[in-house]
Amino acid sequence: MIYFLAISFFAILIFISWVNYKVNKEFKIETSWIAISLSPVIIWLLTTQEISELSGYGFAFKFKEASATPISLQLDGSAIKPSQIVKDKKGGYRDVYLFKKKRVQALTLVLGKKNYYSNDAIKYYLKELTPYPFFKYVLFVSQNDEYRGMMRGDVLLGEIQSGGIDLVKLIESSEISGIHGVITDSILRGSTKQYTLQIMEENNLSEIPVINDASVFIGVAERDKITSSIVAQLVSVPGISHTRDNQ
Repeated sequence: MIYFLAISFFAILIFISWVNYKVNKEFKIETSWIAISLSPVIIWLLTTQEISELSGYGFAFKFKEASATPISLQLDGSAIKPSQIVKDKKGGYRDVYLFKKKRVQALTLVLGKKNYYSNDAIKYYLKELTPYPFFKYVLFVSQNDEYRGMMRGDVLLGEIQSGGIDLVKLIESSEISGIHGVITDSILRGSTKQYTLQIMEENNLSEIPVINDASVFIGVAERDKITSSIVAQLVSVPGISHTRDNQ
């Protein structure tokens, strides 16, 4: 299996380099491309615990050390402070302007609130914000601010526009698990990179919400950034141990 993954690594790297050459008319290889190419290898090693296959190359100890490092939202994702949608659409016009000016990355919807939101107001916010690259997520939280779910803003807008859901009804009943694209999984701040990637792999996620000890959302960890930081940590450590891993 490891040989197949090695072939995949070179194939992905060559493909990215070829695309860059076609677009920019120059040949180069960047560190980020190496990290992307190594992603399948890293995911496989972490989920199958087959790191011992590489022990003879003096790689196992460094890899285990790097993957056991706690995630950092600065390196492995993004720290995000969401903003709440106001009750009335009139106030929404003013707030949307401020959200654009502040480059708000996420909006919060509070579950269980009765007679507070309207589908038209939520749709208005999303239509105004989703064209901007800085805006990404909609969060669902409890009335004491505990994380309950997250989804991409453009995906939620599509669900609303298609008429497939009555979002306000789902918010008031706190029943969001059936919304297509909602992520209810999360990881605790301080989780290791290995654990985070395993949870993402098990749930087929490319990103996962991060919460603090009080279950309050604080940001998002991203698969590509985690694998990139592992690769960066591997290549930045001077010297390679040639001791075989006996486990």
